[in-house]
Amino acid sequence: MSNKKIRNPLGKRLPRELFGDFGKYMVVFVFIFATIAMVSGFLVSDISLKTTYDESFETYNVEDGHFTLYMPAQDDFFLPMERLYKVKVYENFYADRETDDGDTVRFYKMRDEVNRADLWEGAFPSKISDIAIDRLYAQNNDIAIGDKMKIDGRVYTVCGFVALSDYSALFKNNTDMMFDAKQFTVALVIDSDFNAIQPGKLQYCYAWVNNDRTLSDDVAKDKAEDIMEWLADRTVLTGFMKRADNQAIMFTGTDMGSDKAMIVTLLYIVMGVMAFVFAVTTSNTIEQDAAVIGTLRASGYTRGELLRHYIALPIIVSMVAAVLGNILGYTVLKDYFAALYLHSYSLTKYFTVWSSEAFWLTTVAPFAILLVVNVAVISRKLRLSPLQFLRRDLSTKRKKKVMHLSSKLNFLTRFRLRVIFQNIPAYVTLFVGILFANVILLFGIMMAPLLDNYKEEVLDSKISEYQYILKAPVRTTDGKAEKYCLSELLDGPSGEEIMVYGVSTHSNYLKDTAIPTGKKEVLVSEGYLEKYKLQVGGEVTLKEKYKKKSYTFTIKDTIHYPAALTVFMSDEQFRDLFDKDDDYFTGYFSDSELTDIDENYIASVIKEHELIVVADQLDDSMGLVFPIMGGFAILLYMMMVFMLSKLILEKNAKSISMAKILGYNGREIGKLYLTSTAWVTIFSLFATLPLVSRFMEWIYGQFMLEMHGWLTFFVAPVTYAKMLAIGVVSYFAVSALHYLRIRRIPMGEALKNDE
Repeated sequence: MSNKKIRNPLGKRLPRELFGDFGKYMVVFVFIFATIAMVSGFLVSDISLKTTYDESFETYNVEDGHFTLYMPAQDDFFLPMERLYKVKVYENFYADRETDDGDTVRFYKMRDEVNRADLWEGAFPSKISDIAIDRLYAQNNDIAIGDKMKIDGRVYTVCGFVALSDYSALFKNNTDMMFDAKQFTVALVIDSDFNAIQPGKLQYCYAWVNNDRTLSDDVAKDKAEDIMEWLADRTVLTGFMKRADNQAIMFTGTDMGSDKAMIVTLLYIVMGVMAFVFAVTTSNTIEQDAAVIGTLRASGYTRGELLRHYIALPIIVSMVAAVLGNILGYTVLKDYFAALYLHSYSLTKYFTVWSSEAFWLTTVAPFAILLVVNVAVISRKLRLSPLQFLRRDLSTKRKKKVMHLSSKLNFLTRFRLRVIFQNIPAYVTLFVGILFANVILLFGIMMAPLLDNYKEEVLDSKISEYQYILKAPVRTTDGKAEKYCLSELLDGPSGEEIMVYGVSTHSNYLKDTAIPTGKKEVLVSEGYLEKYKLQVGGEVTLKEKYKKKSYTFTIKDTIHYPAALTVFMSDEQFRDLFDKDDDYFTGYFSDSELTDIDENYIASVIKEHELIVVADQLDDSMGLVFPIMGGFAILLYMMMVFMLSKLILEKNAKSISMAKILGYNGREIGKLYLTSTAWVTIFSLFATLPLVSRFMEWIYGQFMLEMHGWLTFFVAPVTYAKMLAIGVVSYFAVSALHYLRIRRIPMGEALKNDE
């Protein structure tokens, strides 16, 4: 007798099963391939850019914090502080200037020691009137090297594109909700050009770097607090910023980390859904092969051998799709996703990092999900005895009585309901798949209307056409301009910056708003109320930025002011609270431009663009992502409907064949079987909408908690109509394919002997 091992004959069935059900496996293959290609490409680009970003702190000597003074410090002023706290302080003056188009250009001298710049293209400034501007700003405004820029009446020549290591996100002010890479840029010029700027326009900023760059975040934070107190006791401190609080530096890294977590979660949910689709379809195959399985079990085949056979094709298809998806992701798509990041952030030049983490996240973990779910479901199915398989008695539970359907229902309705009740597992999976697809679809199509609604609300509720913020109280001859007071405090629990306005109780610009006159009574913007779950009649605690003093206010009412998180009080209470003179004010509300105030006394002017910059930037940076998410959701939805309705047709192939023998045509049979799936699909589309809306509102709230400010959650009614229309149209597109499948089922199928 030969000792040569006999080849398992079950293996010969795999190619026949693959090509016999090629449509199903091709749909699954394409979907897994596309999903893993997208995710792996994203992760490789994300990990590469994040690694480059993390290394930039050391490579470019990025500051540990900075502060601004009212006047420049004298020589050796910082020596005691440097010795006491073991830091090095660098001069980092800057000046904001305007182009003819109203864009803001923040001028810096060439940097050789701290916050060094990375040259992307061209050259650094080397002569008078040379200027190197941020790469992303140049890209957004179609500026080329050699172009001229007119800034404050002087013409500069663009000599290079740079990325400043302390401006990976172009935040003009740290209190802004979003960076602005369209109308704000940082720039480098030679010393003589910088020194020609009028002193009144300069911000006397200083950056410090810890001698020990390995300090933990907590130690670095404590040291920063000590430095702030030291400075506050010895000079007039007009600004102070720890690196951890600096959005221009930290926002990029935080966003990359959250993006990675979101996309990996998306992958695992999709693969979980796919695993259940595989399990349901494989269970159907087992039911069709019941007699064969019973014979094999009676012939000595073990449950383990049959389990390995039935999970082989799903695993093989998934693994091939994963490998090919990784190849596409690591080669082509990584550059696409890197371009998306570089279209949003002003990052230093990066190099691709081949991380094993991406392979584990995109291949090993999804494979494990598929394996576990399929093994669990199929093992349960294979517990039955050989005799039960031979008899096609495949229920693992005691049989229930057939549900009684009222005779008042016509025959077609009862028949369709029977189809639904016989395929409950498939339809439950379909419901879950549609729920998840609708979440992705809603995200893909809701953001554009949300941003448009935000812009409309902000512009409708703006206080004035121009809002001047002054460096010092300066009078104007414009009798319609109205004084106001402004300060920035921190929200007690979160530490987020809150704008505190002191306005006249008889304001001409807030005519419909009753400014409270009671002691420590305030109005709170609706966004502030929503974001931190505050209540009218409750209290809110704010604290000073550079001191430990805090204030507790009673919330008298809310005010519709979506442009920022704000607190409004009377100007009298403001001056009393912050110990200011009776004639103290910070700026003017005005509906016309004030031309009689020296520019050197104007800190900033808030106009329409400044109010809606967050919406413009989100639309610009994420506009390419929304269509991808929407397309992905439609693909997932169509795949789910196709796979599960195909399963239902396969289970009822004999009944369909018998119907043909009885004279029913393909269209009439489609009304019987496909209409059942249509009912469940349309029901799922409608039933998931409120669930999706609630879930998305919660996700959106968590997302906004990570951002400064607040954009009101808004879903345009037409968005839901679009989702339903997309769902219905996609279903009918899939149904057209199944009508062809029904026509291909032969009449002879009904004559096959199952015994």
